Amino acid sequence: MAASFKAAGWKIVPFGQACDVCVINTCTVTSKAERDCLRLSRSVKRSNKNTKVILAGCAAEVNGERLIKEGWADITAGQDVKFRLPELLQTHNFKTETKVFRRHDTTPVFDSTRALIKVQDGCDFCCSYCIVPSARGQPTSRAFHEIINEAKALADHGYKEIVLTGANLGCYRDHSRQITDLLDKVENIPGISRIRLSSIELSTVEHEIIDYMTNSDKLCRSIHIPMQSGDNNILRLMGRRYTVEQYIELIEYAVSRIPLLGLGTDILVGFPGETEEAFDNTLQLVNRLPFSNLHIFSYSKRPGTKAAEITGQVDEKTKKCRSRTLIDLGKRKKQLFAQKFIGREVSVLIENVQRNTGSGWTGEYIQAEIPVSKGNYNQIIPFIPHLFSGYVLK
Repeated sequence: MAASFKAAGWKIVPFGQACDVCVINTCTVTSKAERDCLRLSRSVKRSNKNTKVILAGCAAEVNGERLIKEGWADITAGQDVKFRLPELLQTHNFKTETKVFRRHDTTPVFDSTRALIKVQDGCDFCCSYCIVPSARGQPTSRAFHEIINEAKALADHGYKEIVLTGANLGCYRDHSRQITDLLDKVENIPGISRIRLSSIELSTVEHEIIDYMTNSDKLCRSIHIPMQSGDNNILRLMGRRYTVEQYIELIEYAVSRIPLLGLGTDILVGFPGETEEAFDNTLQLVNRLPFSNLHIFSYSKRPGTKAAEITGQVDEKTKKCRSRTLIDLGKRKKQLFAQKFIGREVSVLIENVQRNTGSGWTGEYIQAEIPVSKGNYNQIIPFIPHLFSGYVLK
């Protein structure tokens, strides 16, 4: 979206500064996420009444008319429209002269040293708690050649790490090509040193990804596989496509191929019907498996989803207590994973330099701080962390 404005001759300013147009890319996956976006909108309108506020993305897709009617936005732009915002503003008689562009002709811009390429959108898994199928529609994939051209352009702009993302990344298809074919092509682009994947759903191509990672020179040794719950009854109520046993089999297979694999997951706490026994099953499974990164979410009732109608809603106090328990466990597991690399060579892509200290992430997705010079920004630096060496893994 930022690139589309630049291509049309607009100037981009940091969020919070005075501006003619403020774009908020919204999330509606939970009611709280949508409320947070609306609070941002309200703060912008209060600080500058002359600013036009555009709410883009999923909340606009699901509740666009309501958001305008209730005064949260001047313009809403759903998924198909949000990459044509300068053109949309023209139809609203704002800045009447703007250049016409097509999305695939415009190289995205990012504030970090990592560049994201969205290769797929939409999902038809229809998990009972999820609004994504309504917000994003059926699975669709970008053309293979379009993605490769964008990756080449990003490499030419100096980005060394590419992150492939999607609403359900494992569902990427362009005729006979799937995500591993895409990885193979991106890996051979000069200038790209690292590739990451956002997350992979079990029951797609997770085994193929792990096998590819085992032999890849550039695909980072980290993978994010949402678990959501460690209790089979809750997984069934969620509409997930696997059992606890199948999840365990996958993780054991992954670490058998890549012993020092950075392993992330999502866990949804307090889903309707989650008893103390069900939560304890989740807690025991998290303890058992070698996770290095936990994303913990408290369930919130989302109108328009099947889960909103399920009886046995869990009270907020209980959800907060269970979330805190898992968050604390996640911190300990992250620290234990980082300690495994003491005395082993790792590398970090320097994303920020302050006072001769560079920070970034290792290939295994461990946050690191190391002594560097300013010239090391956007460089991948190998190092061996030792205790009291000035190298910090956290």
